[in-house]
Amino acid sequence: MIQKKKKSAVVGMDKSEKFVTGLAYALMTLFALVAILPCLHVISKAFSKGTYVAQGAVWFWPKGFQLETMRYILFQTQFFTALKNTLIVTVVGTFVSVVVSISTAYPLSKPSFKGRRPVTLLYVFSMVFFGGIVPAYMVVQMLGILDTYAALILPFAIVQFNMFIVKNYFEGLPETIEESARIDGAGDLRILLSIVCPMSTPVIATVTLLYAINYWNNYFHAMMYTQSTSMKTLQVYLYDLINSGAGFLENLTSGGLTSSNLSSNITAEGLTATAVTLSIIPIIALYPLVQKFLVKGITIGSVKG
Repeated sequence: MIQKKKKSAVVGMDKSEKFVTGLAYALMTLFALVAILPCLHVISKAFSKGTYVAQGAVWFWPKGFQLETMRYILFQTQFFTALKNTLIVTVVGTFVSVVVSISTAYPLSKPSFKGRRPVTLLYVFSMVFFGGIVPAYMVVQMLGILDTYAALILPFAIVQFNMFIVKNYFEGLPETIEESARIDGAGDLRILLSIVCPMSTPVIATVTLLYAINYWNNYFHAMMYTQSTSMKTLQVYLYDLINSGAGFLENLTSGGLTSSNLSSNITAEGLTATAVTLSIIPIIALYPLVQKFLVKGITIGSVKG
């Protein structure tokens, strides 16, 4: 009797585990579809014929496949200007932010650093209590960097959350390696560049991706700190395109696009979908390069030790 009870309990446990596992997979599949299907919808519109897009007949696969919309977006000077600005801000800003985060996190990860506790508390305080949009704008204006690349980079040179991820990762590295290097005469900078950074590739790759996504998708601050057309970023360009699709089509017509092509291949909604598709390609291309480091970097960096 006892053996039968034990056997039935084990069988019952197996069934419950299978149910929980199946439910988990079902929920993950649902969440993945919720994230992916909108992207597929936008991409499908970018490559679909304008008549189908206007009729609302395009869902998750292109109808009447065409590249006219893509071609006309790529030939627009405003698009390439916005793309150039976004690339400059993302590349330079990400480099500056990663360097500042590493330079800040390294001394704060050392118990021997005098003033470690108050400085850390200051970063925590600034992360929880933000001064506000108006004071930030006044500082940027006072520095005289409005409508420049510096206005889109310097205010975001460090994100406290990313810095703490790097700091916690550094705290988990073995101290014996650094002590051996110091015995051999290496200084702090040499240890940081030659030992700590190579050992911290996962967390550096993680914060690099986080900073790159932040700079690439930054819309609000680009609207606030820039005024001229030559300084528009890709997100601001997309906003203008969404809100003035008809006007954009008029510009295309005046630029030599015939009304027949305009009615059959290109719509304002198709133009917006194409521009959005082009804007997400660089981030999608970057993700596979750091994907293997992402989970490890966040997991180890977020939990001390």
